[in-house]
Amino acid sequence: MIESVLIVGLGAAVGSLIRYGVTNGLKKMFSKKAFPVATFFINITGSFLLGLVNGQLPKNTFILAFSIAVLGGYTTFSTYMNETVQLSVNKKGVSFIYYVLSPILGILAALLGHII
Repeated sequence: MIESVLIVGLGAAVGSLIRYGVTNGLKKMFSKKAFPVATFFINITGSFLLGLVNGQLPKNTFILAFSIAVLGGYTTFSTYMNETVQLSVNKKGVSFIYYVLSPILGILAALLGHII
């Protein structure tokens, strides 16, 4: 039990650090854009990677626990919801596009990861 908790905790920490780095890097590249590129990118790539893990990697407890923990720390659903609300105040069109495209492309990315 303790071993599993440590694996999940370590994985979540790694995922959070990766998210932090990716977010900072993309914000520097796209600092003038109204669209939340970093969260969008993280959610789509996280969906793909989780599909890949579940569809392609051997099913053992360590790989699944670590991968799901890393991706749980990496992905950003709550940030996606908050950014959608923030965008809806002044940029209703961008908010709608972001809100609709994220789950559609996320599902397609997860499916692609699963079938590769």
